[in-house]
Amino acid sequence: MSFEHWSVRISDANGAICGAGAYIGRDLVLTCAHVVGGPVVTGARTPPDGPMFVEFLGTASPNPIMATVAEDGWWPPGSDRAGDACVLRLTFSAPADAEPAPLGVAWEPGHTARAYGYPRNRTLEAGVHASATVTGLTMRTGWIQLNDLSSAGEQIQPGFSGGGAYNEQTGQIFGIVVQAYPTQRMSWLLPVELIAERIPLVREALGRAPVPRPRTTETELDALGAGCELPPDLRDFTGRESETAALIEQIEEDGPGPSIHSIAGMGGLGKTRLAVHLTHRLAANYPDGQYLLDLRAHAAGSESEPLTTEEALLALLRATVGKPPSVDGTERWGRIWRDVLRRRRMAVVLDNVASYEQIEELLPTHPGSLVLITSRRRLDELGIEGAVPITLKEFDEGSSVGLFTTIVGERRFASDPQAARDIVRLCGHLPLAIRLQASLTRGKKRKYSLAEIRDEMRKEADRLRGLQVGNISIRAAFSTSYRHLNVREQEMFRRLSLHPPGTMSLPAASALVDDPTTAEDTLDVLITESLVEDEGGHRLKTHDLLREYARECLILDEPVRTKHQALAARLLDFYLASALAAQRTLLPARPVEDSPDLTHPRLPDVSDRKSALTWFQTERDNLLRCCDLAEEYGQLSYLWRIPRAMGHFLGLASETDVAIEWYRSGLAASRGLDERGAADMNALLGEAYRVAGQRFSALDAFRAAREFYERTNDRKSVGDMLIRISAVQHGLGDSDGAQASCERALAHFAALGDEFGQAEAEYTLAMSLRMHGDHDPALGHLDRANSLFESVNYPLGQARCLNLTGVIHRLKGDYDRAIPTLRRAEGLYKTAGDVRGLAHAINNRASALGLAGRLDEAVAIHGEALDLLHRTHSFAYPDALMVAADLHGKQGDHAAAERQLREALGYYKPAEALFGQARAHLLLSGALRGQGHPARGLVQARESLALYASLGNENGMAAARAVEAECLAALNDDPNGPGTGSSP
Repeated sequence: MSFEHWSVRISDANGAICGAGAYIGRDLVLTCAHVVGGPVVTGARTPPDGPMFVEFLGTASPNPIMATVAEDGWWPPGSDRAGDACVLRLTFSAPADAEPAPLGVAWEPGHTARAYGYPRNRTLEAGVHASATVTGLTMRTGWIQLNDLSSAGEQIQPGFSGGGAYNEQTGQIFGIVVQAYPTQRMSWLLPVELIAERIPLVREALGRAPVPRPRTTETELDALGAGCELPPDLRDFTGRESETAALIEQIEEDGPGPSIHSIAGMGGLGKTRLAVHLTHRLAANYPDGQYLLDLRAHAAGSESEPLTTEEALLALLRATVGKPPSVDGTERWGRIWRDVLRRRRMAVVLDNVASYEQIEELLPTHPGSLVLITSRRRLDELGIEGAVPITLKEFDEGSSVGLFTTIVGERRFASDPQAARDIVRLCGHLPLAIRLQASLTRGKKRKYSLAEIRDEMRKEADRLRGLQVGNISIRAAFSTSYRHLNVREQEMFRRLSLHPPGTMSLPAASALVDDPTTAEDTLDVLITESLVEDEGGHRLKTHDLLREYARECLILDEPVRTKHQALAARLLDFYLASALAAQRTLLPARPVEDSPDLTHPRLPDVSDRKSALTWFQTERDNLLRCCDLAEEYGQLSYLWRIPRAMGHFLGLASETDVAIEWYRSGLAASRGLDERGAADMNALLGEAYRVAGQRFSALDAFRAAREFYERTNDRKSVGDMLIRISAVQHGLGDSDGAQASCERALAHFAALGDEFGQAEAEYTLAMSLRMHGDHDPALGHLDRANSLFESVNYPLGQARCLNLTGVIHRLKGDYDRAIPTLRRAEGLYKTAGDVRGLAHAINNRASALGLAGRLDEAVAIHGEALDLLHRTHSFAYPDALMVAADLHGKQGDHAAAERQLREALGYYKPAEALFGQARAHLLLSGALRGQGHPARGLVQARESLALYASLGNENGMAAARAVEAECLAALNDDPNGPGTGSSP
């Protein structure tokens, strides 16, 4: 009798060998209670909650598998010493070649029993065989006594506890060793019959015993393990509710043809578990049996080969009709198998399928039975058979946390829910990875806090190495897929790991291989093998853990560091080339002075504004992450070249905080290496500082950039800096300086014949004049700017002109012209993708609508402007607060208006935005007077008047004097006199 496939060794969490056991199928192991709980287990009603480790030493996968006491699987010895049995449930599936022990109840005195154990006084870890003769029952306990009368060989002794005793005469395991006295050459078994009466799991296993009684020949025993028994459903099956519901609905809607459904996806997603779960759910609909056949497409071990079609047919026929038919030929066996499917109502899971050709002869041609197919490969040919496919993705956060909690327990999860969420995220929401990490958390890491485990995963240089329990690991699951690829496919898979995390385009992936013409076909194979995900829209994604595995393969199979650097440079240069092309489309009058280092045969089409803007929006995250790639591989020039090419888009998207951080890094990297790059970074940084309201920092950055441009005689860039400096100056209240800078820039660009520069100067000059209250001259400059922008085909400039024109019409009280003009500006801003500009235009139109008495329309649109400006951290957010306050005041909610105006002042004062402060104090005066505080309102009106006077703004001064007079009049009407009211 061979013990190899069912006899196991059991150890504790510290690695100490505790005894033996017998595998009884369905991931269950029978052993002694004292093997698990120790000698103090006598009478213990509650089983120990610590894990044990089970080793199938005779199989191809001997590594330890964690196990815990199964529910209702505990029968400790009582005071009368009866009992002493335990059933362990494996945390992960038993090895593929493990087979259930042939349990039985038949025995007679004189029969020979054999056992396999691990004597504690021996150094042989593999264990030893022993045999003894059955004597009879021990009356009080129901144990079976054995006597060893032989003077040669090993005898049953301590270390054999829990091991199954094999009856030579019946071919059955009829008990487990519970006690031995070597000096007296006696031992005792707890019979399977008694255990089955107390433990239902053993009773069920006994009923499944496949060995015939009485045992006849060894040939019959060879058929053990050749069946296709459906494994039990997981007790902790979690998630996949939507996929299960979709599959059940599809199966119920199957038409008159065969019922074939497939589940595909990368390794570790739980395809087999889902198929088993679904089959158990539908078992009542298929009363003639439920089966699972592993076709071993991705079996562990380099020597493992998938089943042939012939082997698969033999296994299925043996499982369903008892023995293979006495005919030759796969085609003939296939017809017999399909006839079985037609005549019976069965559910069959064809698991781990290698190819369509492997299972073509296994598929039904008539209705009746259900065939579920699982494969890492996308088997498109199944569509011809009418199969309905479903592709699994990783879990969402809720299902991930649910699975983790089911394994570690509610109490452990509740100790640090955020750390638990971080752990499942670091597992990539991959079900197998979560199971592995949760098992480790419950097992050898049970004394660690969840935060400690999370932090260990974060800093772990080799995260995949940590995701392993016994012989089950994420790396092993991935490696079987990798081995199926040819040389070119493996190369593509490895090199994709260089791309930043997230989705990528086909051209970006093609940039990583030496022959881009074959890239698309190679990527199709990787998608088919579930090593790359097709995200739609010609975009791809590699799962985080697969990407880490691919990086390992890159280091092992292409170990030359300089090769990695060259590949990274190729990818970075691809993104630079694409960004430069898109930037030229969006801002043709000011293309970035740069060009890619390499020739790229396949670049995205960004020839029109919409496609260029869409490309930037789609690739935004990849472009930002390119900095990490550039630092990792020493390609430092891309730290400023890519941000420079992306600068115009970041301005449109109003990602000011991101831009400032990125430009600072680019500036630091370029210093001493590229003076032009440093100057351009300062120019971009100055604009980002201006938008953020950091005006003095903006001035410093602009002046630093201008100094370089003047030194190198870059006259266009010098003029651009003059305009930028002017915009900052008028924001600081230096109207004269701002106007002078604009006039210098206008003359400068006129001499150069640069229409774009002239348009910018005309527009900025109009802004300065508007601040002075010179509305008509400002409108003249805006008309000229708009014409010039139209001439150079720059609609964003036209949008800005229309926006400022609408503001001036509003200030002049011409709301019938202001409102439609501002609406036109909104349309152009949307087309250009300028988020901040759009918010400005909406804010200004809401203000005009409010002033025109169309209050409901104003309130309906203004919330969008307020939200956009707040989310983008725009310096114009306080401007929008003032419009909101004005609308609240018109609605009579002066308290809300006061809160928003004080919030606006909180932004204006640190930025020294004098014009904004003046306007806020003016409106605050009205809000206070509206609440019955004219004295406090008077203080605010005079503060506004002083600020307008310092700015030389006559219109503002006139408005402040009018409000001041209204406050004084209100005080004169107050019977309590001007002293009433508290100080502001």
